[in-house]
Amino acid sequence: MALAPLPRSVDAFFALPQSDTNAVSLAASTAESITIPSGATHVVFSGSGDFYMKFNGTATVPGDTTDGTAAELNPTVRRLSLGDGTAVTGISVIAPSACIVTAMFFKASSP
Repeated sequence: MALAPLPRSVDAFFALPQSDTNAVSLAASTAESITIPSGATHVVFSGSGDFYMKFNGTATVPGDTTDGTAAELNPTVRRLSLGDGTAVTGISVIAPSACIVTAMFFKASSP
């Protein structure tokens, strides 16, 4: 399946088209990687339970993490670049209980 363009209008954004979707079946407290398709610029996450996600590193179920490095709980739509412009080259997810996580990928629309 080819990556669908990410809609540019707000109306279209609320009804995203189907696009490349990868899924992982997580065992409790076991991190897994999600493959990023070539050309993808955005990702939409969904899970059957709570999960944590980390770009460019290995996700962990956080405890007290106060240095800014904790994995994010139940992310939704994310751009595949970090705040400093660094490209995201890896996605890691983990969950405290077994669940399924999906990641649907898009490419930016042309102006």
